[in-house]
Amino acid sequence: MQRKSFPFLFAGALALALAGCAGTGGATRATKAQPEMSNKGMANLQLAQNYLAAGKYDVALDRAQRAMRNDPDSADVQVVLGMIRQALDDKTRAGEHFARAAKLAPDSGHVLNAYGAWLCEQQQYDEADAMFARAALDPFYEAKAQAYYNAGRCSVLGGRLDRAEIALRKGLDLEPKNAALLEQMARLQYRQGNFMGARAFFQRREAVAEVGAELLELAIAIEEGAGDRAAAERYRTRLRQGFPDYTPTAREDSPQS
Repeated sequence: MQRKSFPFLFAGALALALAGCAGTGGATRATKAQPEMSNKGMANLQLAQNYLAAGKYDVALDRAQRAMRNDPDSADVQVVLGMIRQALDDKTRAGEHFARAAKLAPDSGHVLNAYGAWLCEQQQYDEADAMFARAALDPFYEAKAQAYYNAGRCSVLGGRLDRAEIALRKGLDLEPKNAALLEQMARLQYRQGNFMGARAFFQRREAVAEVGAELLELAIAIEEGAGDRAAAERYRTRLRQGFPDYTPTAREDSPQS
């Protein structure tokens, strides 16, 4: 079974937190309120993450369950179990693991961020928004921009565009060159019909990293919306030359009427 693409950000932050638990430095503060994991539990949990990333869900589950036997009160173990159950499309048990993680570490930013992302996938938008807000309050959470990105993305999915913009701008206040945040702001401004704003955020996004076919497609739509046919054609040429086999996608973020 292939896992569906996941538009939220949290796995990287969790990996950093786990590295901190293992005593490798900077991210230790992110799990300050949690008990330190045993060496066996940490080894099994890291293996579980590796197998999860490789799509070997059965082996990942086995390793995560071993980690839970070693460290039954670890919120990080519960988060990884939730991720695995989610990959296996076991929504009930995935939710139980994420909720358990939040109870074990109610102030941990990366744990709350992961739970919020899962809640949003279940279309529980208000509950997800509350989790993201709590995640951003954690003074030791070094990836707050991820929580703001997720909050913005979730608000877009819930059709609450004004709330999405507030969250994304807070994230950009922390990380003005964050590519994911800049892309989401460009898409949001386009969806709101603010083509000049969308152009500005796209240009900022383009300045920090290479853009792929989908972003070039967005740029074409932005310039067409702004009435600049010449600019749209320049992006269209770049798209044809750089990605000759690309098939345009059905747009889900068309401007509101």
